[in-house]
Amino acid sequence: MQQYNDDELPSKSELKREMDQLQEYGQQLMALKPADLARLPLNDALIRAIDESKRITSHEARRRHAQFIGKLMREEQSAAVVPALLELKNPQRHRWLADWQERLAEATDGSALAPLMEEMLNRYDHADRQHLRNLCRNVQQSRVDREAPEAARDKFRRERKKLSDYLNMLERTAPL
Repeated sequence: MQQYNDDELPSKSELKREMDQLQEYGQQLMALKPADLARLPLNDALIRAIDESKRITSHEARRRHAQFIGKLMREEQSAAVVPALLELKNPQRHRWLADWQERLAEATDGSALAPLMEEMLNRYDHADRQHLRNLCRNVQQSRVDREAPEAARDKFRRERKKLSDYLNMLERTAPL
């Protein structure tokens, strides 16, 4: 005679909480822009369901469709989609870029630039090494103090803006 042991099985309440959480992730996926959706590891069925959600306007229909997307995620690939979605929503990603730029601005010589470059290239392997090095070098060369003429400070701001734009582009196009 075997004894029944349901300690390994999740409770009905746990299953409902998981389904509600996947439904919430489904609503977040439905609200994303197409460029952000392209960065996520989604299968064809999930992409079609999210595209279909764009034409649904009724509140109740959108709620049911979010349940359907949650069901697709539960069946297929929530293990890959959920961490990528959380990483996409992580506010610390942009903070890391700002901190990196500050460390670059504080670097005084070329030897301090090499580890910063390697750190950036390790994080964004699709970055153009030469272009990034040129932008960093231009920021380093145009760095000025507070008493510098207005034209020199403007040049520093322009070079820093170019670097910032490039880093933001790397961040937007990085796969998750």
